[in-house]
Amino acid sequence: MSYPDPPQQPQWQPQQPGQPGQPGQGYPPPYGAAPGQQYPPQHQQPPYPQHGAPGGGAPGGPPYGGQYSGGQMPPSGGGRRNRWLIPAAAGVAVVVMAGTVWATVSLVDFGGPQPETVLPGNAIAFGKVDLAIDGSQAIELLQFVDRLPQEMLEEMGEPDGDTSSMMAEGFVEAFPEADQADVEEWIGQGVGGAVWPTDDEEAAEGAGVTGAIALSVTDGALAEEQLSTLASQNDDLAFEIVDDFALMSYSEAAIADLNRQVEDYGPLDESDTFSGDLADVPGGSVAVGWTDLGGLMAVEEIARDIESELPSGSGALSGRATASVRIDGDYLEARMDVFGFEVDQADLSWLAESPGASVGAMGDLPENTVMAFGGTGLDQAVTSAYEDGIPFLSRGEQTEMEQELNAMGVPVPDSFSGLLGTSTAFGATDMDFSPGGSDEAAFEYRAVGGEEQVLNTLIEEMAGPYATSAPQVRTDGDTVVVSNGSGGGRLADDEVFQQTMQEMDDAVLAGYVDLRQAVPAEEVSAPDEWGAVGVALSVTDGGERASFELRWAPSGGE
Repeated sequence: MSYPDPPQQPQWQPQQPGQPGQPGQGYPPPYGAAPGQQYPPQHQQPPYPQHGAPGGGAPGGPPYGGQYSGGQMPPSGGGRRNRWLIPAAAGVAVVVMAGTVWATVSLVDFGGPQPETVLPGNAIAFGKVDLAIDGSQAIELLQFVDRLPQEMLEEMGEPDGDTSSMMAEGFVEAFPEADQADVEEWIGQGVGGAVWPTDDEEAAEGAGVTGAIALSVTDGALAEEQLSTLASQNDDLAFEIVDDFALMSYSEAAIADLNRQVEDYGPLDESDTFSGDLADVPGGSVAVGWTDLGGLMAVEEIARDIESELPSGSGALSGRATASVRIDGDYLEARMDVFGFEVDQADLSWLAESPGASVGAMGDLPENTVMAFGGTGLDQAVTSAYEDGIPFLSRGEQTEMEQELNAMGVPVPDSFSGLLGTSTAFGATDMDFSPGGSDEAAFEYRAVGGEEQVLNTLIEEMAGPYATSAPQVRTDGDTVVVSNGSGGGRLADDEVFQQTMQEMDDAVLAGYVDLRQAVPAEEVSAPDEWGAVGVALSVTDGGERASFELRWAPSGGE
């Protein structure tokens, strides 16, 4: 999903030492991506909404938090450098996570001054990163590092824990005029940003929203001195010092609007909705993001861009979301929680009644499974969705699907239970990724409580009368099994599967990729050390909350 670009976004973010252009050069893959792949979207800063904010400072005295002073910005005669990256989406929490392992898994509990205390309470998107290392969780970090592939450790070297230099390097990357040694004297270890709606045309430059970055500082006077010098050289930098932060944006109008919004709405940390949503973010997270989807949709330009990427005819989008990144001794996890999510008045309640048994369903697949998918209660969920109109499927498309299945002798929705069972799992086995490898599909499908006759009918119709071979259908206790190829053992007995999928027992949908088998041997020296990737979706509170977890569990130390 993309958003309109803000006018003049500062491209500042903490720069990791030796930031890689490709994974596999001493850096962990993007939460489980195999070496050689590009980082996925959640590791890249997305485009952000344009700014816009009501102008004017706080009435009746100095702005909130004490006396400000800011750099004036005389015209430079040249175009502004497009340097701003204002957080504006749920995935903003992970934008600085594509560096060294140390930077990625710095463990914090967000102690000390926090940017939400100086950013406005009407924000529709917020993100923060804190690189202060919390020794209370050092054991988790050490355990995780012990599991990393050896080739990654050799490239990475010994982490020294000096995150102040990382923040300074990121700042100097955006402002080359600054001296890193000088910046390190005043810069803190945390940064946050927010976007909020505004009716001030000067602050918004016609975009309907504006935003600011709150950069923590350890010496306010020194920070003000150096930022004043930079602001005099750059006409896209305005700032003010408040409490322990340098509030930075692209214009004095935007900074003035921030003051007015805080006066009107208070700081973001005093918002009950914001605080309630962040209350359950996992402890030890290095980065956190939050967004109000309904608030985004209330901004015309953003709504238009979002709607262009939704299926035709979709209605209003609403809800809120948090995102976080954390380290456990066994895995690196990126997580997103969505609250009150609705599209076209359709929510996730159709998944909420399903018992969380998807991981257990996958566990009965063969031990040599390379890629697996599991679901529970899909028969009821799909039947309910079918009767109400399958989301993102037009009525004509749904009718066409119904006609095709009826022609095969598998009438719907009556056959959903026989096809899917109460728990469903699919696993691809014996996958050969080498050049010239076999392209024959080897798999196993398991439907607990499914009907052998229904699945037999479907397989025979799909195989056709001229097929030389077809997948075999058999029963295994109360489970109907469709298989093509051989496999033995149980996936649940594999230690890496256990490591990756632990504490995901309430997931209604889950997935698993064994990187030890999926990563081509010619791309890394030891595929067995790359472990696995796991994903899980849980839906609770009657559909009011959905949690998506993505993990990478390396096995280098196994």
